[in-house]
Amino acid sequence: MNPATGRAPTSADVARLAGVSRSTVSLVVNAVPNSRIAQPTRERVLAAVQELGYAPDVSARQLRAGTSRLVLMPLPQLPRGVMVDATVEHLSEKLGDSGLTLLVHGDRRSTGMAAARMWAELRPAAVLVAADRCTKSSVALLRRAGTEVLMIAAGPVPWADTLEFDQGRVGEAAAAHLLSVGHRRLAAIVPAGALGGLGHARAAGLESAARAAGAHSEEIVMEATHESAAAAAAAVRRPGGPTAVFTYNDEYGALLHRALGDQGATMPDDVALVGADNLPIAAYLRPALSSVALDPVEMADHMCHAIRSLLDRPTRSEALLDRPARPEALVAGVLATPLLVRRETS
Repeated sequence: MNPATGRAPTSADVARLAGVSRSTVSLVVNAVPNSRIAQPTRERVLAAVQELGYAPDVSARQLRAGTSRLVLMPLPQLPRGVMVDATVEHLSEKLGDSGLTLLVHGDRRSTGMAAARMWAELRPAAVLVAADRCTKSSVALLRRAGTEVLMIAAGPVPWADTLEFDQGRVGEAAAAHLLSVGHRRLAAIVPAGALGGLGHARAAGLESAARAAGAHSEEIVMEATHESAAAAAAAVRRPGGPTAVFTYNDEYGALLHRALGDQGATMPDDVALVGADNLPIAAYLRPALSSVALDPVEMADHMCHAIRSLLDRPTRSEALLDRPARPEALVAGVLATPLLVRRETS
């Protein structure tokens, strides 16, 4: 705050205090290369900036330049968990190293054109979003507004740039391990409620792998409560029930682990368990829970690389203006490779 005026300081205030022009202030503050500003002048400007607490108006600068360094990431419609938080943290650091700023948008519900209009108002350089939040028309709207769109989807989307990640591959990795150690009756825990869609996607991967191997598989719906975990454990322990369970993630795995132990089951002798996400809790359990690992650092690296590739394309300006729904959409690679971390429960 400028103490003399009671308002936020402007570049004119800095210029007045330093005894220079506003253009000189702009050259110094923006570190314009080859600007030929004498060192004493530069120091006076920086001292005035420090004294007044001046900060450039980023939005005004973006409007003048027609560019933005903001990457918008709408929160997924699923409840946040440890993996999402860790990935967002690493992505923010990676983008920051590239001169980009990650803004996490808290609205989880808006989709299609309504969401696109809301995001476009923030004038981001790029939006990183799950495919179920977008339509072909909404992507076109964002691109006309000068915003790149990178979607995370199970497979290529013909009208948008895509970073692929099929949740079914997590279930496939769990099944491959359990089948390799001799299990022929498998089950997959599917969370009740908001996580059900993701749970079914992971379970479908296990079921596909089991079917290909001639093994049996089933789904067991479970809430994140001790009572529901006890019911799921009883379903597992029934005569002829599964000998191995993929627990959707490590948190549900911990609940089922406890319930099975309470009912006298030993792991892996009576039943094998494999979780997912490789959260710290998996290693703390006794016996320790095997888990399908997804590396948040790897995911953040791939997201950052894909975003930079979009923003650095030589034809970006022409493509944004003239071809808002390019048919030659980029498949930016695979978000993450699931890896089995074998511990004591399998």
